[in-house]
Amino acid sequence: MATRDEGTMRWYHRGLVLCITRNFNEAIACYDRALERSPDEPLLWRRKGFALIKAGHYGDAAACFDRALDLDPADAMAWQRKGYALAHLGEHEDAIACFDRALSLDPEHILAWQCRGWVLGIMCRYDEAVDCYEAVLAIDPDRGSATWYRDRMWERQNLAALEAEVAEAGRIIDVPACIREIARERDYGNVGLARVVLRELTGRAECSVVQRR
Repeated sequence: MATRDEGTMRWYHRGLVLCITRNFNEAIACYDRALERSPDEPLLWRRKGFALIKAGHYGDAAACFDRALDLDPADAMAWQRKGYALAHLGEHEDAIACFDRALSLDPEHILAWQCRGWVLGIMCRYDEAVDCYEAVLAIDPDRGSATWYRDRMWERQNLAALEAEVAEAGRIIDVPACIREIARERDYGNVGLARVVLRELTGRAECSVVQRR
């Protein structure tokens, strides 16, 4: 922290301890006291924003990160946390823009990559989400959460492809009920097999049409 004001530091450290013990509302009050003494300290605004996120006050948190970024536009963590707050407010495109800004400042910002993947998954942009989790694993190959989420994105991507293929095949053949059920029930374990079978059935039907001509 740039300031060395003793009172500011005391309230700042008290807020840190309260965050560690998950007393977030009390931590917010401490950061407010610190900001009364040092209103131009970006770290205080960022820490208050973090406590507000943990307390579920996402709009107020985003406003704190805006203030922190006014004071220090090169703070990658503030950009990442602002994006996280905006994502919880449903502002997904703006959240992605914040994660991109964080990554332009720090290309190995793991939380920015991971949060970007999370939001892209919500937006059903599964290919891009997978790329984000791959980026995380390139930085930290042992990060199990990234592996888990990447695999879930692959599953959703395959399911979305099956749903599209069922709709397209329905113009040519009577799609078997078991394949429709796999898509409807989100039976990820059998999606790959269903896609193979559906392609085979569609191919046979198309060949039959050509031969009749």
